[in-house]
Amino acid sequence: MYLDGIQIGELSSKINAESSVEALTLAASYVGIDLDKLAPGLNLKDKAFTLLNELNSQTPPRGVEFLERYRLAVNAALRATVDRILTPSYYPPGDPHEAIVLGRTAFIARSELRKLLRREFAVPNALTTRVLIVRGNEPGGKSYSWQFLRHLAYAYGPQPQSLYLKDTAYTPRQFFQQVYRLLGLDENKVPSLPDNPQLAKMSFLVNAFKGELPGLARRYWLVVDELNDPGVEKPVREAAYALASAVEDVRPEKLSVFLLGYNDQYDEAQLRQIALDDAEFPSVELVAAHLKTVSENSPKPLTDDRAKEISTVLFSKYPRIDKEAMNKITREVERMSEKLSQGLQP
Repeated sequence: MYLDGIQIGELSSKINAESSVEALTLAASYVGIDLDKLAPGLNLKDKAFTLLNELNSQTPPRGVEFLERYRLAVNAALRATVDRILTPSYYPPGDPHEAIVLGRTAFIARSELRKLLRREFAVPNALTTRVLIVRGNEPGGKSYSWQFLRHLAYAYGPQPQSLYLKDTAYTPRQFFQQVYRLLGLDENKVPSLPDNPQLAKMSFLVNAFKGELPGLARRYWLVVDELNDPGVEKPVREAAYALASAVEDVRPEKLSVFLLGYNDQYDEAQLRQIALDDAEFPSVELVAAHLKTVSENSPKPLTDDRAKEISTVLFSKYPRIDKEAMNKITREVERMSEKLSQGLQP
């Protein structure tokens, strides 16, 4: 892990406020550095800054190794800063909508999804939609979208909740019971109905749900996933659609719904203002841009040509892009991203 200039500056200031020259000198010795020789005559803050820059310049960078040892010998205030830096949130820092690495998970491309979330969901109002449908039959990152939704929810305050449908065999009523549980509502208030009601008979479930929306204790983002799985029966897909329609109709202050993999037809007049994203797996060019961006803050940034070469070789291993290949490519991109951030190149 390569420490950027902001992190080094923050750590140096915190060490100056919370530590001592003696403690820093001892910690430096753990990673084989004589701090008196490296930074003679400097004050504590400048010694810390010089030490961290020295560790950062090595290949691979050794700043993390130092911090992991150093955190064991410092007070709680300094340890909290070190722990936060050692546990990456997203990269590049600043705008959460532009994140391409979530913790250690790569999130590549998806410009339309990023735009929709920024425009409609980050700061909702009475006129913005409360529903996003992510479609697509081919492997294109529909479930992968959950990673980004969860990340962005934490940036803006809603509680993210996911409801997976694969291998559940829910009836529509059971589906609504799960929704109630995830939203902190009393599931005993879900009306009793025969199994698998058709959409026309869904009004009892929907109206009861609408009646509970004003009682939501906090703001939620509810993500219903795996709607395109072959094992998810039509009545349950209809229940998910009815749920989304109800939320869009009411536009409650504290709830937005995201349907991942919902490929059925929907009433365009009724849901004409919803957000719609067609998931698409990244191309060679998009992966190359991702790798280049990850490397830009490292000691050895990639050129455009080198990034394109690495991405082309990666894709050449998988002539057929199915779900298995997509998962393997994503894992390889994540491993490459970790190396590139340290100044190492494949």
